[in-house]
Amino acid sequence: MNHRNSNKLIREINKFLKANPEVWQFEVLASDICGHFFGKRYPINKLESFAREGLAMPASMFTLSTLGEPLDGLYYGIDDGDPDAHFYLVPGSLCLTQWGNRPRAQILASTCDGEDPSFFEPRQVLQKLVTAFADKKWRPMVAFELEFYLFDGKRNADGLLQVVRNPKTGRVDTATVLSNTRIGDFEEVIDDILHACQLQNIDTGAISSELGPGQFEINFNHHADVLRAADETCLFKRIVIEVAKRHGMAASFIAKPMLEHAGNGLHMHISVVDDKGNNIFSRGNKPHVRLHHAIGGLLATMPAAMSFWAPNINSYRRYRGGISCAPVSLTWGDENRTVAFRIPLAKQGAWRVENRVPGADANPYLAMAVTLASMLHGINNKLDPGGPTTEAVNGRDENLPLDMARALATTNDSEALQKTMGPDFIELYCRHRSAESVAFSNFIASREYDWYL
Repeated sequence: MNHRNSNKLIREINKFLKANPEVWQFEVLASDICGHFFGKRYPINKLESFAREGLAMPASMFTLSTLGEPLDGLYYGIDDGDPDAHFYLVPGSLCLTQWGNRPRAQILASTCDGEDPSFFEPRQVLQKLVTAFADKKWRPMVAFELEFYLFDGKRNADGLLQVVRNPKTGRVDTATVLSNTRIGDFEEVIDDILHACQLQNIDTGAISSELGPGQFEINFNHHADVLRAADETCLFKRIVIEVAKRHGMAASFIAKPMLEHAGNGLHMHISVVDDKGNNIFSRGNKPHVRLHHAIGGLLATMPAAMSFWAPNINSYRRYRGGISCAPVSLTWGDENRTVAFRIPLAKQGAWRVENRVPGADANPYLAMAVTLASMLHGINNKLDPGGPTTEAVNGRDENLPLDMARALATTNDSEALQKTMGPDFIELYCRHRSAESVAFSNFIASREYDWYL
């Protein structure tokens, strides 16, 4: 079976190998439901045949737990005989990595380009939403903003994370938001992250120090290719984690790594253009009613979408209210960072919405897919979001399911998400995250003995 993009891939491979003759191995990567990569490492002489014919890996790999283990109660990989799925290399994703003991090539793989793509591959779920917009002759324009922490490479005696030390002063880092000094003090690791991004063709934007000690944010530029934007966000997570190791640090995208400090958010900016390149949310210096309808859809489906934006037990620790800037209410507003859905100041009619709800632990493919699904639901049904919120919102909304069990139950009952994302996927996703929650809770911590023995 020849890949429909095989000729393009062959040209890409020949150009890459000519520029990097020292490379003798390559890695194939695909993303699972948890947002983690799985794959294999191969000798470089296999690359061209994979470009022509694809390769096989178990379909069940998409459904493994965060620890890479099978989950109880899931049919795939257990009761189905664990069959292979056919994967295809993703054009434009071949690149170089240099954090190992020698340079290697790296390329993404997906079932999307096949005749029978896996309905539970996150990349395929996002592709369905992109196609739904394309059916209206629309194309989303998106950008991700991702926060992360750098910690000491060693944990303390209790196995807990330790605040990273400033590489130049040797002192424990302190939280100073938007501090150029902090960026300068951590510039060696940050510069290596940026260099790795360049090698992987990831365009980065602003760099900022954030509210927590050792916390930073590196933004990505707006992207007309939604799938590539999500690819880059997943690759960026891997880059940060691997580069941090080389500097004796541990990087984390966990939503709330320390209760006393700010959490890690995954903010997403979305606008939509038509087939002539016009922003469908713009009426010059005012937003088009479609933008308000899109926000109406986001608000209407927000309770059901929470399990995608907050997919883990720890995710819900981030929604504490107060000054944490993690939205805890069904709200929207103009230039208001405490609401769930913000309309940033638009220049030259560049109207967009910012989704500020997801944590950095969310799967970028699924977080964006459910955001686009919600916006499309609002536009199709002309949903009114009500009036904007003009003041700070700190209180938790009782209508939001801010725990894992309630969030999954709400997702499972959502007709809107079943219609746009597929009922089979919604059912599988809810069973997957519920099974992992049960597995996570099936553990006795020392605190139980300290409290109840």
